[in-house]
Amino acid sequence: MAIQNQLKNANWIPGSVTLREFTTQESTPDEASVVAEIQVGRPLQLRDDPDSELRLALPAYEHFTTDGTADETETFELGNNLVKSPTTEDLLVWEDGAVVQPDSVDYDSNAFDYTSSGTETDLDVFYIARNPASVEIRKTAPGAGGKVNQTLKEAQTAILHTRDQAQQEVRFGFERTPLQPYLPRKFRLQVVVDAPYTVAFEAPERANGTPRARNALLSLPRYQTESRIEGLGTAVKQDMIGVRG
Repeated sequence: MAIQNQLKNANWIPGSVTLREFTTQESTPDEASVVAEIQVGRPLQLRDDPDSELRLALPAYEHFTTDGTADETETFELGNNLVKSPTTEDLLVWEDGAVVQPDSVDYDSNAFDYTSSGTETDLDVFYIARNPASVEIRKTAPGAGGKVNQTLKEAQTAILHTRDQAQQEVRFGFERTPLQPYLPRKFRLQVVVDAPYTVAFEAPERANGTPRARNALLSLPRYQTESRIEGLGTAVKQDMIGVRG
């Protein structure tokens, strides 16, 4: 049966590929870095319809240490511009692995005040930055050293981080070929970031747990099928090579 007929006849179940399904790692500043990826276990079709909900917010990460005096208010200056996000929490602060609330936040100065009851504690900070960064969502075919890949979505954080994504939808905008939205088994779905700051989804383990970027958003709408689609991997790989060429 032709690929297109198999795809049409398959039982596709709607859902999303969410952050918890990805393997993540922090980025290297000023370098295109894979910060999240997943190897597909069954065929996926990424959704691009008006009812799909693509969510994407990638926080900057910084680490600070409080001083040696307890109960003293300190000002911590961020290395990048803090922006008020209409979609997620602007600033998330962890102290020794527990979420804490800053005393105040100064968006004009890109800084926050915090009073710690301890001394020389670890502050792990995840925040939404205004500084421009590029984001690419791509699929990568198995083998060939990951060199056979195709861009599925490109975006700038200057838009993503200042848009109310519930009201102003973000979509893939597929327009190359009919096979562009499909990922066969063993293909990888990757998120690549090129930012002037470190993007991270978690920090090193601390005394009271592992700080995580709860204000990060990564949810890609998809259809998934248990059906076996003969020849899909070869067809999609050939399609990718054709588009890239």
